[in-house]
Amino acid sequence: MESIVTDLVEVMKKETNFLAREKAMMVFFAQLLATITQLAFQILDAEVSAQCKKEGFQVDRKSERTVTFLFGTVTYVRRRMKNQANEIRYPLDEFLGIRKSLRYSSLVLRNVSQLGTTMVYRHVSQAIDCLTSWRMSHQNVQQLVVKTGELVQTRSTHESRYEGDISKKKVPYLYLEGDGVKIGGQKKQSLEIHRFQVSEGSQKVGHRSEMIAPHFVSHLNRQQAQKEIMNYIQAHYDLTNTVVVSNSDGGSGYEKAVFDELSLGCLRHEHFRDRYHVHRKIKERLSFVPQLQNRMIQAIQHYDWQEVQLVLDTSESLIEEKEAESLEQLRLLHHYLQRNWPYLKPRKARGIVDPKACIGTIESTHRKMTYRMKRQGRLWTKTGAQAMIRVIDSLRNQEFDGWLNQYEALPNDVLAQEKRWKAMKRWVQKKPNFQTHEGAFKGQIGEGKAKSAPLGQFAKGLEQLITTPNYI
Repeated sequence: MESIVTDLVEVMKKETNFLAREKAMMVFFAQLLATITQLAFQILDAEVSAQCKKEGFQVDRKSERTVTFLFGTVTYVRRRMKNQANEIRYPLDEFLGIRKSLRYSSLVLRNVSQLGTTMVYRHVSQAIDCLTSWRMSHQNVQQLVVKTGELVQTRSTHESRYEGDISKKKVPYLYLEGDGVKIGGQKKQSLEIHRFQVSEGSQKVGHRSEMIAPHFVSHLNRQQAQKEIMNYIQAHYDLTNTVVVSNSDGGSGYEKAVFDELSLGCLRHEHFRDRYHVHRKIKERLSFVPQLQNRMIQAIQHYDWQEVQLVLDTSESLIEEKEAESLEQLRLLHHYLQRNWPYLKPRKARGIVDPKACIGTIESTHRKMTYRMKRQGRLWTKTGAQAMIRVIDSLRNQEFDGWLNQYEALPNDVLAQEKRWKAMKRWVQKKPNFQTHEGAFKGQIGEGKAKSAPLGQFAKGLEQLITTPNYI
């Protein structure tokens, strides 16, 4: 201990300014931690390897590995174990949760990915450089986020996720919403994030409202997102005595029929058209008579179709300019309201009296996605966008730490499939044994061809070739 203090004092004396002195102290402690960690890993490796030997594994060899932890970079030696079935294990790596082909610890994966959901990768790189003793480029940050997103997706979407004893909740009302949000894609592509959310209502927390037991599912493929939210609902809720209240803008993939499928087995399903989109449609179609926009909104809130017709007729009588265009806008609005009128009926008129009602919140929950993925003209690849979506959703669902705490918690069929794939890859990469070939020394075309014909001339040419190679 005295030697450590003496070395630290010498390090501090060498620097002449405050900033350099503190940086030197941080490097000193990082090196000290790395040395202590190396010694601890040696003891741990011996213990976990002894346990592995009881399972039929033997030490194959020792190999070195360098891993970056949150406190610094550590290089250590660990045992490679092998059994009679040629299965390979690194007990120390499994104990520490250090995955194959990664040189960063699980906590680094978690923290870097979480930072990546709130700021651009270059800013994450700068934050790491400022606050730790090691460095990471923005390209490495992106690779880490993509890798983390793939790990989370593999675990969260597997069929066995909901296997086991899960007590199903019985709630009087369940609120279900769906919507899509578009983001920019690379190579002039347009990507759409398909989102579904389910909750048991909302409650006041201070001056704000929070959703009760929310769960979010997002995917670039709408069918996949619908499948995941359906699996979640069927696994966690008993809908026998539940009224499912759904809400959407009625766009492609978010029609009432989709929510009918998601609420199978429920007591009753009530579908609503999203109020935000209805109001926006009214303001867009009645832009030439802004004084009637609020009146139309109030007519819909009171569910009064006669008042709606009266507002449309009044709007038509007030047209002064661009008559054809304004009439077309009124026609479109009339058809829109007529088509969605059953879904505009208020909750109380349908007998839904719930003080915790939570409808029309999906637009506000888009922000976690849009603030990170739409600002400043950002463009995404499908792989990068899907990884970011997975990380954001798992953080919001409070599942992120649980997935990263699993080293190889995948089912046996997935692990077996990976092993078969690796074995096939090794077999394809093997070079075949060289075989000598004599080749064809003489070619001949059968008879029955006219000698004056092109095929006959070709046959004559073949007969004039040298039939025996010079090297024989």
